[in-house]
Amino acid sequence: MLDGTTEVRQRRAYTVTPDLLGELGYTPDMVEDAEYAALVLASIAGLAEFGERVVVVAEVDASLVEPGDDSPNGECLLTHCPPAAMTAWFADAPEVRVPKVPQKATIDEAWDLPQVQALLQEHDLLWNDVAEYRRRQ
Repeated sequence: MLDGTTEVRQRRAYTVTPDLLGELGYTPDMVEDAEYAALVLASIAGLAEFGERVVVVAEVDASLVEPGDDSPNGECLLTHCPPAAMTAWFADAPEVRVPKVPQKATIDEAWDLPQVQALLQEHDLLWNDVAEYRRRQ
């Protein structure tokens, strides 16, 4: 449950990596565009692994981030993320019909699916401030 109390440890995460910049042709001054790309890629990873697009955004010290296996897609390993570091989360609106993605699909495989492309083109993720889940406590 996303309630802002759970500490995250040893979790696959997505961020702007040098490989992501190179893969997508972004220059270092295009950080905002690259951050959005990492958000979208994280949402596809969530869809492939968990069947939903929920992305938690956090501001953590670089020492808590280790390289991941899929750096061109922004993957990293978040070794620790205290709840206070979480700044926002993004999710689909409740009425959005999220397509099924084959279990164990990679981001690249899921990206190529027509139903995933349709989802990305038709439905932006909704931004939620962490104050929203902290008020529920």
